[in-house]
Amino acid sequence: MTNQDKIGFVLSIDKDWQNILEKCQSIDNNIKNMQTRLTFTIGQMNKEIGNRHIIPVFQVEEEAIKEETRLPSQGESPIKKPVNLAKQAQILAPVYSTISERFQICKFLGKGKFSDVYQAQDKQTKVIVALKVIPKATLQKYGMEKQLANEIKLQGYMDHPNILKLYGYFQEWSKVVLILEYATDGELFKLLKKQPKKKFTEQIASGYIRQIIEGIGYMHSKNIIHRDIKPENILITHSLLKIADMGLSTYNPANQVRQSFCGTVDYMSPEIAAGRDYDHTVDIWAIGILAYELCTGETPFYEKKKEDTMNKIIYSNFEFPNYLSEECKIFVKTLVQKEPKKRPSIYQIMQHQWIQRYEKESTIFNRDLLNSMVKLLK
Repeated sequence: MTNQDKIGFVLSIDKDWQNILEKCQSIDNNIKNMQTRLTFTIGQMNKEIGNRHIIPVFQVEEEAIKEETRLPSQGESPIKKPVNLAKQAQILAPVYSTISERFQICKFLGKGKFSDVYQAQDKQTKVIVALKVIPKATLQKYGMEKQLANEIKLQGYMDHPNILKLYGYFQEWSKVVLILEYATDGELFKLLKKQPKKKFTEQIASGYIRQIIEGIGYMHSKNIIHRDIKPENILITHSLLKIADMGLSTYNPANQVRQSFCGTVDYMSPEIAAGRDYDHTVDIWAIGILAYELCTGETPFYEKKKEDTMNKIIYSNFEFPNYLSEECKIFVKTLVQKEPKKRPSIYQIMQHQWIQRYEKESTIFNRDLLNSMVKLLK
């Protein structure tokens, strides 16, 4: 091969490589455009679903969530004789209907300790929703009337892409039914367990944690603490995470503290486990625990006995697997600090290198987005 041939060959390769780069750039731009269009479309769909003329939606005003939920007086049953538990929200007010009148049940989605969940379709509009059906006998047995009223009140007040939307609720004579946004891909917990090694890559985990931070940040901006962040309470719709289950959430104005002992032990902060006062930073701790779990497949303080787990949370530290990146380790350590005042703010978490790095990389090629688009187009 002559020098001229070699030069021509190199130029040919350079030209081919340039064409490849241009095509990659074009694909990247198309993906970004699709992402923008998809986000807009989902937003429009949510607006339509939230339209009172399509599905009756109640709107909880800010003043209502500040009120302490009133329980009925002794001897007065909120089940047989529903009462107005919040002036503007009219929680558990006697709006009687039947599921069969309004919805066609499509399939059974799952069973919790206190409720059954079904996929259903509104007969008039054909909108797909999830129905959470709670027997009134269960509410009475476990004394959950106040908790349910609180869940309806807070979830009805919030409106954010990363928080599962509560469209409304109604009663049958023996049941309370919540009309919820339908999450197409189910629980984050089940998706985690389906992974080959029961864990996500750091890139995927970081993207999920970023969405959770955004949702929890919104809640904190409204002075609401979730208090039960865990993968079972996070749902997925086409790679978009939805924080769900506000049963233990509470309104907590700035500079106030709480004392209630609640939450799931594995994600519980030291101050709750020890029975001390706490504030919104318990959610920051839980996000750190969740980040560790998504990257490793297990929680850092787990022990077979709950008492041992709680003692470990209060008094012990934990180790990281060698395969985790230093950025990931630092991220978790920053959030999972036993002293609440040392935990970072939501803004500081969003600026962390572990979040920022993978957020930038995800804009180059978002496989999850393409898979979601394929699902939508089928």
